[in-house]
Amino acid sequence: MSISKKHPIYYRYWGKARSDQQTAEAQYHLLAYHSLDVAAVACVLLENHPLLTQRLAQLMQLPEEITQRWCVFLLGLHDLGKFAESFQQLRSDLRQQFFPDELIQHQLYALRHDSLGELLWQSQLQDELIEEMPEAAEDFILDVLDHWLRPVLGHHGWPPDTKGERVKNHFRPFDILAAQYYLKDWRAFIEPDFNAVADLTASRSWCAKQAEVSWFIAGIAVLCDWLGSDQTYFEYYSEPLLSSTDGSLSDYWYRVALIQAKKALQASGVLPKKLQPALELSDLFPFIQTLTATPLQAQCSQLILKAEPQLFILEDVTGAGKTEAALILAQHLMAKGQATGLYVGLPTMATANAMYERMATVYAGFYRDGEQPSLILSHSARHLSEKFQSSLLAAHSPSQDYGQEENISLQCNRWLADNRKKALLADIGIGTIDQALLSVMPVRHQSLRLLGLLNKVLILDEVHAYDAYTGELLKKLLSFHAALGGSVILLSATLTRQQRESLISAFYGQTYQQATYTQSTDYPLLTYVDRTLVIERALATRESVKRQVQVDLLHNKQDVLKLIQQAVQAGKSVCWIRNTVPDAREAWETLSDYSWLDPERLHLFHSRFVLRDRLQIEQTMLCYFGKYSTSTLRQGRVLIATQVVEQSLDLDFDVMVSDLAPIDLLIQRAGRLQRHTRTQTGEFLETGKEQRGLPVLTVLTPELSEQPEQDWYKVLFPKANTVYPHTLLLWRTAQWLAKHQGWCMPEDARAMLEYVYDETDSAIPAALQDTTQKAIGENTAKRDMGNFSSLKLKHGYDNSTQWDEEAHIATRLGEESHTIYLARWQENVLIPWVSEGRFRWELSSLNVSYRQLAKLASFENKALQNALQKLWEQEALFDEYSVILPLVMDEQGVWSCRAVNAKEALIQVSYCGGERGLVIHEI
Repeated sequence: MSISKKHPIYYRYWGKARSDQQTAEAQYHLLAYHSLDVAAVACVLLENHPLLTQRLAQLMQLPEEITQRWCVFLLGLHDLGKFAESFQQLRSDLRQQFFPDELIQHQLYALRHDSLGELLWQSQLQDELIEEMPEAAEDFILDVLDHWLRPVLGHHGWPPDTKGERVKNHFRPFDILAAQYYLKDWRAFIEPDFNAVADLTASRSWCAKQAEVSWFIAGIAVLCDWLGSDQTYFEYYSEPLLSSTDGSLSDYWYRVALIQAKKALQASGVLPKKLQPALELSDLFPFIQTLTATPLQAQCSQLILKAEPQLFILEDVTGAGKTEAALILAQHLMAKGQATGLYVGLPTMATANAMYERMATVYAGFYRDGEQPSLILSHSARHLSEKFQSSLLAAHSPSQDYGQEENISLQCNRWLADNRKKALLADIGIGTIDQALLSVMPVRHQSLRLLGLLNKVLILDEVHAYDAYTGELLKKLLSFHAALGGSVILLSATLTRQQRESLISAFYGQTYQQATYTQSTDYPLLTYVDRTLVIERALATRESVKRQVQVDLLHNKQDVLKLIQQAVQAGKSVCWIRNTVPDAREAWETLSDYSWLDPERLHLFHSRFVLRDRLQIEQTMLCYFGKYSTSTLRQGRVLIATQVVEQSLDLDFDVMVSDLAPIDLLIQRAGRLQRHTRTQTGEFLETGKEQRGLPVLTVLTPELSEQPEQDWYKVLFPKANTVYPHTLLLWRTAQWLAKHQGWCMPEDARAMLEYVYDETDSAIPAALQDTTQKAIGENTAKRDMGNFSSLKLKHGYDNSTQWDEEAHIATRLGEESHTIYLARWQENVLIPWVSEGRFRWELSSLNVSYRQLAKLASFENKALQNALQKLWEQEALFDEYSVILPLVMDEQGVWSCRAVNAKEALIQVSYCGGERGLVIHEI
């Protein structure tokens, strides 16, 4: 059946078109039908995802059936902007086919179709709807409907921006008429309940709450548009599918859209799996029985949970089983209907790797037998479910670009090619906290990240480890997650009272002012927070995890080298943790020159290795220094490392040296000192007492003085001074260690932290006054910048904030880094550094400071330029912001290339595999 003048005019508009016009298949898909495809996906999604529907209905304060109907209605309007002639003329052949008697007047596609939809709504359709609706609905249409419709129109990753354009510059009068007819027919078919929302509009608090709802709707819109645009399930229909000529949309809705939406959703992997009821601790962790559970684990397994957002703060010593306690809490929350999965956010890649290994053995226990839940480690592309990797929002077949606008298939494919993002949509995702933080920052597809987290328990480990900027983003994440119905579990060795207060304030959606929620100074401590209560429970500590650490202070590197020599000659395993990569390399190179140290037993580990090498080094270090390492492997072996070893890696050293760092980090580092019970020679003991004696942490620190100079720390650690610029904290740390010569855990935990981080203590050495005020000012500025850089929940999904691509948004200040990819340029062929396996480019990547390496330097090699351009076009992982370094081997066998730093200075970049890693030299 061809399109005739008897059909509604909106059937003369295309919504999707093929890039290959030579195929015999339909060349285009009707705009009305694509709109119905996306709406049908929303319909099926909400019917089969009870938690999403329940959360959305609670936020909208509407019955679930009315909520679903409204959501489906809104999604059917997502592409209103495509009625514009400026869009339709992108396929001028189709425009002229549909309107042969009309000349194309608007040939410039200067405003994206999502913004064109906003323009059409604001200038024409809103008033048209007000005229058709009862007077009682006018306030709703004017004051609230924008909050719901804007995120649907802005389904390409960020809010629409009309840029002050006029509708007549983009739409012909008959285009506007077509959109009006479509809106009228679609509304008549779906029948959204205007009476129900009109009654609620009288409540100012309800109207304000709908701005928060917009974040939820935005994520649903992106997901449904991606699924509804997949040609695998939604074939193109270029003619109306009508049993009559009355303009009914119902034929296509029931005969095609709903049926295909069900298939697309089933194949997508995003629907929830069936969950287990609440389990006993031993059911999830067979190695933990009632009598062997730690006090923290026992408390968490016995908590009575509510059907509402809840916050848990778990503070306990190393070895108290915080991870298992958090997971049993998460399982009980899921069984209570508060989540269908979980996301574990950690501070570093190394901690995420370790968590993945622990989760791999237990994650299936959260779900009923026969279910196939997905587990993804975000940065490594490792996974347990092969089906998941290939099916979860599988890549789309290519479709046509529209002018300068990247089509939805390319956006979808690029997003899904990056496992850091895809992990947020898995049933259980594990990764660094950065991807979760981006869900509350103005970056493209922020809403899809947020949607991925909404149905999950958010578990954040090592929450003490972030600076003021990242800490502010973390608090914003708590606010968003709680406001949209999610629960959060925070883990830390220790927090100051102020830190706890600010985290609870954020959960309540408030700004921290003063201590009002907490009273307890106990440690270990379990803090439970719901909408009305804050409960603090002091915890006992098992004798087996109580720990005394002796601290010795050294003041020059030569003494450290002598200590390492003595330990090596005594057959001990040694770790020296340095505060910067250059310092670690320097120590490694110095030790390489000594004859008393076997070069095969000297190792270097830091963050500047590509992912493949880093993972291999981790596994090697776990073999040499892990729990089950043998005395033969351990004896006389030395590891020089940076902060990559201080968290979550299950390493165990006989002797440890650390550069001076803030007290909480030293406590973390000491957790790798005599971590497991061993014999005097280093053999692991399943039972019995530690035979290596009292653990001794040696700290390299400047000489102590009651009145230190301003550069007290910088003289000994010039490079690390930029990493830890708050000299007062370091001086107080050294003061405590010198006075107490160590610590006992858990008894000293609170006292140490409160002493070092006390902002009310006015006893500051004179020479440190200026640097302290500067550090406090910088922290305040970082917090302000974190608040300024993040989204405002109550503003709703709008363009009041400057939105940008992910590559331009930092989740960590001072560490503004980006991912670079190493390649080999060999015989006029560009190949990834890791040339084998499925995830070659991911495994060839590493993070580097933008300040040190900003971009590839310009070059004249035309063949290489063409190869890079081809790679950017063909590899879904890359976009125009991706930094690819084509390394060339010189006469000495060194792979290198030229790049520039943030100051535009020329630098030489080389990579030395398993030795030094990435090395940068200014030219």
